[in-house]
Amino acid sequence: MKKSRMAISFCLLLSLTAWFLPSCGPQARKPVAGSALGQDMLTLLPADTSAFFVLDWHKLVNLKPIETWLKQQKELEAYQKKIEAFQLDFKKDIYYLAVAVSGEVNKPAEGLVALVNLKYQKDKLIPAGSGNQKPELKTYNGLSYLPMVEVEGKAMVCLAFLDSSNLAIGSEAAVKKVIDVYQGKTPHFLSNKNSQTLVKDLNTRAITFGWLTVPAELVQSKLSQNPSLLPLSKVKYISSFSDYKNSAYLNEIKLYAEEKDNLKSIADILTGFKSLGLGLMTQSPELKQVLEAIEITTTEKYLKVFISLKEEQLQAITKLIKEKNQKSSSPQAAGKSQE
Repeated sequence: MKKSRMAISFCLLLSLTAWFLPSCGPQARKPVAGSALGQDMLTLLPADTSAFFVLDWHKLVNLKPIETWLKQQKELEAYQKKIEAFQLDFKKDIYYLAVAVSGEVNKPAEGLVALVNLKYQKDKLIPAGSGNQKPELKTYNGLSYLPMVEVEGKAMVCLAFLDSSNLAIGSEAAVKKVIDVYQGKTPHFLSNKNSQTLVKDLNTRAITFGWLTVPAELVQSKLSQNPSLLPLSKVKYISSFSDYKNSAYLNEIKLYAEEKDNLKSIADILTGFKSLGLGLMTQSPELKQVLEAIEITTTEKYLKVFISLKEEQLQAITKLIKEKNQKSSSPQAAGKSQE
């Protein structure tokens, strides 16, 4: 009897542990350069953000394949020197980059903002100016920002210094909106319960991850002329991530629709495109191999498109593209096109 009670207690304990563990992960907080996580960048975004893209710059530029590629790109040395002029090491001091749109995604001009998480010296980022014309810092709620591009006296692009780890770049209105969020005067993206649920499906530890709220009216108008693609107009959200693990590049896209039946219809369309592509790629085994690697699956919540490419596969595709570009730009090809 004692043993059966102990067994039941043990099972209950395991069940409770499995239930609570997923919610016991690190909570998102204001990003601090050097210790921040990708999800922390979302705490700087307004609650009405309709699209965002986050890049783990520090992780990306320190990958061996990327390091090798950067060394081969001699033209990038000039940009590297410009960055170093601000007393920044682009491989050590910059951690996260993010781009977001608040409000309607099809009207991004006012709501577009870029965020940078880094270690920097404020005085090194402020241009010295020429003669008596020195850049004038403005303040909003006690935080300073620098108008960088002005048209007819209106600041079109501003650089805001949120703290010693974070910068915001965008229109004056967009930058002020981020400052309000940073100071807790308006809610951030993760304060919305719906947003919290959606973010749980995101791989926020990947090199890149993003989210898009699909503007229904815009999509429907584009697809109305092709009835066979109308199920795509039911897509409400799109999320994505890309990463690099075990010498393979991982890419995933998730589509969220109103109903499960919508997801099945969309899966049929995408599977049809994949089959069509496989039929056309008989002369390109490298590209055919890529198409074969695409996985299309559906769940109750979303449709997932996933692909994993090994380093050698990507190199083979890159080589193929270069060869085709060389052939198309060769004098013989140009002569044939003129005939």
